[in-house]
Amino acid sequence: TAVLFILPAHADEASDKAAIKAAVFDYFHGQGEASKERLFRAFAAEHTTMVGVTDNDEGKQVIRSWKDMTSVLNSWAANENPAGGDRDGEILSMDMVDGRLAVVLFRSTNRFYDALTLSKVNDEWKIIGKAFVLQ
Repeated sequence: TAVLFILPAHADEASDKAAIKAAVFDYFHGQGEASKERLFRAFAAEHTTMVGVTDNDEGKQVIRSWKDMTSVLNSWAANENPAGGDRDGEILSMDMVDGRLAVVLFRSTNRFYDALTLSKVNDEWKIIGKAFVLQ
């Protein structure tokens, strides 16, 4: 007698959501701990871009972009005085489509909001785009 186990689709969705959350918090805590390992685990660094709205020297809002996340992540990892792991951050929303693409809105302490785009490649969820605004 053969026994057939059929796993419900929501089991895959739950594991994907857990993996997405892990990638987002590897980024958040990796930055807070200056952990190169966690940062590079979270991002597809060689392909990710970052865009943000920041203030220039005159106090006017400007849009900036970073095309080389490898150097950004290395810079974050080299921080000699990181904020530490005991910071306040939360996932505000998470949307996933087709089990391969996700968008996460994230609040990082009282500093900024992120819109993170993640993709599942070879069974790994990686951040492939980051947009942010200051709070």
